[in-house]
Amino acid sequence: MELIERAEFLTTLHSKFKQTLSDEGHCIFVTGEPGIGKTTLVNAFCKEIKPDYKTYWGTCDALYSPRPLAPLYDLLIQLGKGFSEVHTDAEDRTSLFLSVLQELHKERKGMVVVFEDIHWADEATLDFIKFLGRRIGQLKCLFILTYRDDEVHARHPLRNVLGQLYSHSFTKFQLAPFSRAIVEKLAAEKGYSGEEVYNITGGNPFYVTEILASYSNGVPENVRDSILSVYHQQEDDTKTLWEMLSIFPAGFELKYLEQIQPRYREAVKYCFGSRILIVRDGLIFFKHQLYSQTIEASLSPLLRIALNKQILAMFLEVFEQNQEIERIVHHAKNAGSDELIARYAPIAAEKSALAGAHADAARLYCLAIECEKFIGKEKLAAYHELYAYECYLIHQNKEAIAYTERALEFWQEQQDAEKIGKNLRFLSRLWWYEGNRAQAEKLGIRAVNELQNAPASRAKAMAYSNMAALKMLADQTDECLAWGQKASHLAREIDDQETLAHALNSIGSALMTDHQSVAEGMSYLQESLQIALEYAFHEHAARAYTAIGSNAISMKLYDVAREHLDLGIAYCQERDMDSLRLYMVGYKARLNLETGAWDEAFKLAQSLLQTEDLLPVIKIGSLITIGLLKLRRGEDGALDLLSEAKTIAFDTMELHRIVPALSALLEYEWLLGTSLIETAVLDQAVDMIRQVKKITDDNKLYFWLKRARRDYVLTKEIDGQYTNEKGAAAYWERTGCPYEYALTLFEGDEEDMRKGLKMVEELGAERVYQKLRQSMRSEGVKKIPRGKRLSTRSNAAQLTSRELDVLQLLQTGMQNKEIAEKLFISAKTVDHHISAILLKLNVGTRSKAVNEALSMGILK
Repeated sequence: MELIERAEFLTTLHSKFKQTLSDEGHCIFVTGEPGIGKTTLVNAFCKEIKPDYKTYWGTCDALYSPRPLAPLYDLLIQLGKGFSEVHTDAEDRTSLFLSVLQELHKERKGMVVVFEDIHWADEATLDFIKFLGRRIGQLKCLFILTYRDDEVHARHPLRNVLGQLYSHSFTKFQLAPFSRAIVEKLAAEKGYSGEEVYNITGGNPFYVTEILASYSNGVPENVRDSILSVYHQQEDDTKTLWEMLSIFPAGFELKYLEQIQPRYREAVKYCFGSRILIVRDGLIFFKHQLYSQTIEASLSPLLRIALNKQILAMFLEVFEQNQEIERIVHHAKNAGSDELIARYAPIAAEKSALAGAHADAARLYCLAIECEKFIGKEKLAAYHELYAYECYLIHQNKEAIAYTERALEFWQEQQDAEKIGKNLRFLSRLWWYEGNRAQAEKLGIRAVNELQNAPASRAKAMAYSNMAALKMLADQTDECLAWGQKASHLAREIDDQETLAHALNSIGSALMTDHQSVAEGMSYLQESLQIALEYAFHEHAARAYTAIGSNAISMKLYDVAREHLDLGIAYCQERDMDSLRLYMVGYKARLNLETGAWDEAFKLAQSLLQTEDLLPVIKIGSLITIGLLKLRRGEDGALDLLSEAKTIAFDTMELHRIVPALSALLEYEWLLGTSLIETAVLDQAVDMIRQVKKITDDNKLYFWLKRARRDYVLTKEIDGQYTNEKGAAAYWERTGCPYEYALTLFEGDEEDMRKGLKMVEELGAERVYQKLRQSMRSEGVKKIPRGKRLSTRSNAAQLTSRELDVLQLLQTGMQNKEIAEKLFISAKTVDHHISAILLKLNVGTRSKAVNEALSMGILK
């Protein structure tokens, strides 16, 4: 395990060892809970002083009857002495100890003696520790002793030993768990939730490492075995108490403990001393949730059910009075009480949703639905709707569609127009997420028709607002504004702030993506965001952040986009709202692509494509981002990605998806000199652009039509922002798009060509670099820059051929000496290459270098 947050202790060990070289021997006691990293720290220290100094290790065993003088035997063997060679009378401890002391005196260069796990030491070993500890000053020796502080209770004999050593002759280390910050960092590197890992491990390094090594819902086998070993050593009363406490994931009130276990005081005495159980804010619970999870998992199903029924029988009324609904649901589920689940799970779900715990809310509504025999049909249909909505927020769209359709069937049977319209409108939104524009439009119109003659209501206002959103997404501004005004007027009439926030979002987006009304559109979106935040409309706040961020990218307002996307992603992360979070991550990848941060763009887009059941409207952008980067860098697979993006984009029938997909394929045509897009398809896109009379991304299509299809006329001065190549270059430079700036600059004079070529090289666009260089050669330009060697151009970190060789061998797990032998170079040269690799990849360890190279595509 990599040494983390232990630098201070390691420095002290080195400092104390340096003192021992001047005949000032010293004892170091390293203590902490199991798994805290005592052995790891000592191992790291001993490796650093080898091979200049000798180290000797002795270990105490966790036996029912400890082996007498076990670590001393280990020490004697390493000293090259048999027990009988030291002294013939093994029972004469004083003579034996003196003989060992004499052997240690012979080591004049300096040494380290380590005794591990002295909490398990027998009496004779403790006598030797006391004997050597009181004479350590005579030796050039650092005597390191490790023990578990949770094993050393008030009357443990080791405390007597510590009390009899000279205070100046020893130092004691209390190793602390990993900090929350470092656990979150380690978890993030693996793509996991740092908060969750920290909460269940308490920062214990062993538990953290095992959890991250085999991340799953269960407890890793090594951890489980370690915990059960401790559990089985307990007295029966203690075991019984642990079993009961294991079914309380959030702890249990100490004041009620006597009702459960009258003899609890004796049962917990040892547990508090060993800090396995702790008390905080009147609650008693396991320090590590892993203890709770492991022990509960070891219970037989019948015992688990019985314990949970016992808790409900004793404390249901107390839980109700305290409004601790979640606890009732927890124990009801584990007790198999469906009737209680049906009654309380929806209440808990509503609380979770209001608090922003949408994943929990979805789980709780689903739990209630599973107990449908205790729920009336009308209430069950309502739970279907609520569950579907939570699924929609947490990126389970297909589940949301299925349960909304079930609810719709029920309301159609009841002929309830308002509920029918409400569900049709929501299905319209869900099918839009699936990239099926035609179905979304059809359902949206049906919702409006169903509610057209109904009284004013939220369902009716939201049906209008949904149509406004669909028209906005299709760049049909006039229609969007008309529907948006109808929705907002009705929402104000019935004081429906939620629908008002929704309608203002669509109106603002339609206006913001027109160069003539950017500021006005931004004002509407800010108002929508303010309402959503004030009233805690989680979805609508996230939609506002999304709209501002995505529209700002289209209008090349990159600072505005970056600020709001970061805020929105964080907002969604805190509330389990993965659908809109992933949507914004996709736009952040595009932002990085357009502004030249290509490596970050690739990482974000790649992470999205690895997401299970990624929604089509999100997938399009990720396919384009990775496809373009592969294309520009000269990597395989670009065409398949871009072709898939085009197919999905045309299903959406939305220009802001179609234009980027077609533009990417036109770039492919320009770069490889091949024709891919049928003229009829281009004509269709151009007709759509002319109809909407609004240019946002459309200048991108113009940009690539000029280069790939010079004979294709789009429209007169489509963008109006520039009229010649000098103006184009200035536009792209001003907006902060280095790639487009380089290409337009390249179309200037020879000096501009060289500048553009260099920019393309710095971006890492190898295939583009070669095309531009060939173009300069064909135009007769002399002394064209050769660029970086192929070996450094072929990877984003610009590693040399030899560095790539070393990196590939690091991937196999080889050490420096093995790499040196494999490549016929010295180990010192390997060291230099590894240092260069770490620097170029901006990482601190060999394993991180391999992981970073894999993520960047340098290694396969």
